[in-house]
Amino acid sequence: MAVAVFSLSATSSVRLWGSSAVWSQAAAAREALVSGIEADLLRRTHHLRASVARDQPAPASCEVAAAWMVSRLASGASSLPQGVHKQLELVPDGGAVWLIYTAAAGQLERRRLFTAAAHGLCPVVPELPAMTDLEVGA
Repeated sequence: MAVAVFSLSATSSVRLWGSSAVWSQAAAAREALVSGIEADLLRRTHHLRASVARDQPAPASCEVAAAWMVSRLASGASSLPQGVHKQLELVPDGGAVWLIYTAAAGQLERRRLFTAAAHGLCPVVPELPAMTDLEVGA
């Protein structure tokens, strides 16, 4: 009887140890994937900021500035971890760009929003219509 109990407990322990080792390997692989995505995101952000400082583009409409940002974010390329896909997506109303990373068959997604106004590439306050004499005193 003692041998049976010992045998069952040893088998259970080996199974638990094996499943925890598999889980640990999967967690380490996911951590490496996330670290690779974050490193690429930092490189692209730095490239965009350096381009703004170096090129000093004239403030334009937010839509034009967002298109310029797409070109800079795309050219700040670096090697992505295997299985990671990058996508740049313009915000429909203009003035902003989503940088989207997807990995692990869509199970992992990382997004960063870049706005043209935050980088000083377009006016923050929309242009106001010229005031007439009647509106000044109102």
